[in-house]
Amino acid sequence: MLSEAQMYKALVAKDVSFEGSFFAAVKTTGIFCRPTCRARKPKKENVEFYKTTREAILHGYRPCKVCNPLELPNQTPEYIKLLLHELGSDPSLKFKDWDLRQKGVDPSKIRRWFLQHHGITFHAYQRMHRINSAFKKIRDGMDITNTAFDVGYESLSGFNDSFKSIFGVSLF
Repeated sequence: MLSEAQMYKALVAKDVSFEGSFFAAVKTTGIFCRPTCRARKPKKENVEFYKTTREAILHGYRPCKVCNPLELPNQTPEYIKLLLHELGSDPSLKFKDWDLRQKGVDPSKIRRWFLQHHGITFHAYQRMHRINSAFKKIRDGMDITNTAFDVGYESLSGFNDSFKSIFGVSLF
């Protein structure tokens, strides 16, 4: 079991030997990274550490666009990289099974891949990504109504229910 001091030291040093053993989440940005991320390193008091990407996502963090912690080095299929890039560019996207088939992707294959590598389904990841994007916008000062519709929710009640189930507090 690694201590927080060891993990922070590895993060600052971008130590490749710690790749896959933890993920660093930055409280001030709402982003989680690999230990080897090239992005500027946060202050120690602003970092939380998680064993899995699933844990980081469930705690409200979104994946870093610099180190792409959801992509496994030399293992992530190209079609998943493309889908993750699309979602990162537009969190309001909602890839349903039909949409995946239109892109030539078998929905059960991507579901299994996400479960195996991240402990959640691709659809669950999309929901978490959408609500985490909304949280960041609200934290940055955007009003709740515009945020809800910008990230793809069709109603404020649905948005509020999702927000409450993830963060434990109601917006209204």
